[in-house]
Amino acid sequence: MKSHVVSSEQPSPGEGLGPFWAIVRVDLEGLFRSKITYGWLLAAVFIQVVRTLGSATETTSSVISSGLSDFVYLWALVMIGLAASSVSSEAGELADSIMSKSVTRLDYVFAKFTSRIAYTLTGFSLVTIVLVGLSLKLEVSDYDALGLVSAVLLVALALVMLTALGVGLSVAMPSTVTAMVTLLVLWYSMTFFFPVIGLDVVSPGSALGRLPDIVRGGWGWGDWETVAGYFVISGASMALSSTYFYFKDV
Repeated sequence: MKSHVVSSEQPSPGEGLGPFWAIVRVDLEGLFRSKITYGWLLAAVFIQVVRTLGSATETTSSVISSGLSDFVYLWALVMIGLAASSVSSEAGELADSIMSKSVTRLDYVFAKFTSRIAYTLTGFSLVTIVLVGLSLKLEVSDYDALGLVSAVLLVALALVMLTALGVGLSVAMPSTVTAMVTLLVLWYSMTFFFPVIGLDVVSPGSALGRLPDIVRGGWGWGDWETVAGYFVISGASMALSSTYFYFKDV
């Protein structure tokens, strides 16, 4: 049985976002209380501290690029697990929740996108602040301020794309394991194999290869194409999965 809107009463403009923000808040509280979160943040900060302290003779651009690469190659595994389990892990409770509360389907799915993207960006920001703060103290300073910000934002956007794909697959796939495996294969295919078939514009691996130049201020037209590609993929994942979720039986 389909139920696109649970409550028959029309909420006031102030109340309309209540269920949405409630889901976002509860989801974020659960994520930030998780031992997984504490574990990967502590490990990520520790690695960045060790990297910068042991790189006194390296350039700022190379150290920052290496640190940012960890998110695409290594810490993406954590984000894959959390994003791909966002909806599918609650399948057993989802029907009752939607049928018994003033929560629309779109409230629910948009809240999941919002909370998981906010979680990803918060973790990324905390670790990157440590990385950048220590890297700027290196003796060989070869960064451009605008270039440094651009490099950080480019990697952040790649992680937003990863998270959007993960939540989208969690909506569309029948199980958490299937969503996680699919996203894992897709992400590392994009990272390592897309350049081989001429899709380097949307390959996170290709973007990482350009990071040292970007940090030094070498932003080019190809980087704008990468940004556009990330936005399109993220938007398409959100739009398609939300539409599917709106019409599917729960």
